[in-house]
Amino acid sequence: MMTSAKVPVLVTPTLEGLGGYEDALARGWSPDPRRMGDAAYVEAELSDLRKDRIGYLDKILGHPTPGQAPSPTALINHALWISDGEFAGKADLRYVPATGAVPDSVPGHVGYSVVPWKQGRGYATAALRALMELAGAKGLRELQILCNVENVASKVVIERVGGEVVHVGAHASDRAEQEKIYYRVRLFG
Repeated sequence: MMTSAKVPVLVTPTLEGLGGYEDALARGWSPDPRRMGDAAYVEAELSDLRKDRIGYLDKILGHPTPGQAPSPTALINHALWISDGEFAGKADLRYVPATGAVPDSVPGHVGYSVVPWKQGRGYATAALRALMELAGAKGLRELQILCNVENVASKVVIERVGGEVVHVGAHASDRAEQEKIYYRVRLFG
């Protein structure tokens, strides 16, 4: 049983940890925040995981993995899990090493999704701060973070870590009618 004082950390996904991820999917959580509430998507993810656990872990980790990028212009995705001793969600840091930017089709430098039964405990803020630290260690000086305009919780998290609104509008990674808030978060250190 977790206490509210427990601080979540980011960990590398492992085959041993897939049980917690599987349980979260079975409870209706979506690893893609843009697909929350999409039961067919979640069921397909769960089915894929159960058919081929090793292949599914490879999919989560993505290719190329950090350190194995074929070129400095290839998109890197550091796929991580949020853990408080058990699976609590996922977080991603995405960038092109040569430029530090993300392609127009990628929804910002970071993404995160906390399982519903652990929301409201500061996990997203802790995960975003950890992603910011990782980004700084990778040489990035600022992050572009997007969230849906109606996602009040994400707006609070992003603004809590110093996010500044740059623009509001659609993004190529989502439906054309979905308005996004584009934030810039400056990294120091």
